[in-house]
Amino acid sequence: MTDQDTELRALLHAFGELLPPDGSSGGGHGQESYELVESTRLHLGSALAAAPEATARLAGQVFRLLAAEHPRTSRLTDPPIGAPGHRAFLEGIISLLQEGSWEQRANAAAAAHRIPSYHDRTPVGALRAEYPAGRVPGEQLRERYARALRDGSRPAVPYADLWPRFWPAAAECFTACSDREVRGRLALAFPLEHPGHLPRAAPVLAAARRIAERETGLHPRLLAGSTGYGTRT
Repeated sequence: MTDQDTELRALLHAFGELLPPDGSSGGGHGQESYELVESTRLHLGSALAAAPEATARLAGQVFRLLAAEHPRTSRLTDPPIGAPGHRAFLEGIISLLQEGSWEQRANAAAAAHRIPSYHDRTPVGALRAEYPAGRVPGEQLRERYARALRDGSRPAVPYADLWPRFWPAAAECFTACSDREVRGRLALAFPLEHPGHLPRAAPVLAAARRIAERETGLHPRLLAGSTGYGTRT
């Protein structure tokens, strides 16, 4: 274990101590102030982003922390999407949908929403470093900038084949959870109909549809076919 690993592990533990153990949105242990939680999140996010290799080594601990709160920003999701990568991140999320409280599972499912929008800033940063401030970019630079943007949004390892595993896992949580508020968050994670659905997902999707139809007015997007993380990648 390196010094970076030790520092990150301590930061992960410190932030986890500020959050409710069941993944709910209430105050942390000892009623720590909002400012303390936010400043610790900011520090942790910066440390994760600055140490991608250590972040990859501690990925399991990072993933578990993501289940501890609803991901309202990308500060803690972007670093582990970048390292260990899109595929490993989604695999970790799928595993988290099998354990913990329903709040924790809903938090984990919501973290998957950040994957398609992740952009690695390294290609653009490297390009900007080549040109001093104030220089007027030419056509060649514009083309290189567009290419850097594309490179930053391209995953190192393809992962689209994992969404058909993620969707039924989220649907299982939706059908088993009795908390309507949490179930409403889980409903956003999967589509009832999609050409990529695996045949074995049919029973749980049918059960999810029955619940959505029974709970009139609570899941309009699910019934309208406008839900499902990864459906537009």
